[in-house]
Amino acid sequence: MTYTLASLIAPDPYPLYRELRKHAPVHLTPEGIWLISRYADVRALLLDPRATSNPAARPNYRDWAERHLDGVDGPVARWQRSMFVFMDDPEHRRLRQLFQQAFTPASVQALRPGLEAHASELMKAAGNSLEVVSEFALPLTTALIGELLGVPEQDRVACVRRAEITGRTLAPVVPPAVLAAAAQSLAESTGYFLDLVERRRREPRDDLLTALTAVMTPQEVVSSALLLFNAGHETTTALIANAVHVLLGHPGQLGLLRARPSLVAGAVEEVLRFEPSFQFGLKVTREPIELDGVTIPAGAAVVLLGAAANRDPAEFPDPDRFLITRGEGRHLAFGMGTHHCLGAPLARMEAQVALGALLAAWPSFEAGPDEPVRAAPAGALRTLERLPIRRC
Repeated sequence: MTYTLASLIAPDPYPLYRELRKHAPVHLTPEGIWLISRYADVRALLLDPRATSNPAARPNYRDWAERHLDGVDGPVARWQRSMFVFMDDPEHRRLRQLFQQAFTPASVQALRPGLEAHASELMKAAGNSLEVVSEFALPLTTALIGELLGVPEQDRVACVRRAEITGRTLAPVVPPAVLAAAAQSLAESTGYFLDLVERRRREPRDDLLTALTAVMTPQEVVSSALLLFNAGHETTTALIANAVHVLLGHPGQLGLLRARPSLVAGAVEEVLRFEPSFQFGLKVTREPIELDGVTIPAGAAVVLLGAAANRDPAEFPDPDRFLITRGEGRHLAFGMGTHHCLGAPLARMEAQVALGALLAAWPSFEAGPDEPVRAAPAGALRTLERLPIRRC
């Protein structure tokens, strides 16, 4: 059977992932993209120095950018190449180390009291009903990344809107309308953050933007700020919404978490394995690489299906069961190796605080009268657009 890139963007991709793992674990799509779905293979490529995160490493990158982006010199292509997550060492290491201090476990835990207070306030304002995405997860994550970076409160909603638009270009296939909207959004974001960088040079503050301004060029700061606003609110908002949705669908596990709130960290890890907000990532092979008896040639674009790997029965027994006490295996929701997600401690903490605040305020809750609305599939992000719940 032939699988295409479009088949990945489905309301429920997990049956497809199961088929790929079983019948085509190393699969070449008609578009010329390789799909990798088994845990051992995805993990191996994440750790293999012969596979780079830099899309520009493809021999035909210029032609590919002309067909799938806005040209090699277009704003979207240039923005993607400017992000350190798509760079290799030593440049990747240099920029990553500049962020490292802000995302150490100790630094993240210092943010917990303020986040807990904000989550509690949001729950007090909820009354007896709550739309999890717009009234809880999004304001919680936006406030935290805005505070961390140093974006004024009145500007954060616009930053979120622009980040969501540009984030849609991080997909194997990007529609022309999305590219046009992203180009406009990037122009607005660049102008905004360049102005903010200049203000921080004149009036330093105790925030990450000021710290970055002291050690990076203005353009590096802008690229980093855009990346952090994308990664710092959208995927974590999705994680919180997915967690509540999965727990509602597994009342036994929700009851166990109610009875034992200390299991919240394990619950978050199981959500990251079972329903990760970021479903896959892209690598490019520098040299031929053999997996499962199949040779992937040098210069090939490879999609690593982390969400498929996270349900591989070879690594996770009974992988389609959601068990907050699971514990075995290591999920790949944050990647692995030198490009392991820098914000993983922050995302974990935000999700733990959010679930803790929800259960503390509402010891018992259920789905609301309106059906949840899953966001239209867009690239690697899997989330909900609306998730109404109510106290019971």
